[in-house]
Amino acid sequence: MALSGLAIYKLLPKTNCKKCGSPTCLAFAMKLAMKKASLDQCPDISEEAKKALEDASRPPIATITIGAEDNRVDRGDRKSVV
Repeated sequence: MALSGLAIYKLLPKTNCKKCGSPTCLAFAMKLAMKKASLDQCPDISEEAKKALEDASRPPIATITIGAEDNRVDRGDRKSVV
């Protein structure tokens, strides 16, 4: 699921340094949400925040079921992927 601009903003450093080319971190977050900017434009983002945003932007993984009844195995669904 795509993150909103506000959800992205909460993970940014909130320094309003303008190094990314946007006047504020909130403006940059909105550009990221609209896919009009890339995360690598922010030089001050933490590795932890970068990983959280990259994970959130991955497409969902569909769950597939193999087998039936007692031999049933479900795979996929991002939550179960290691």
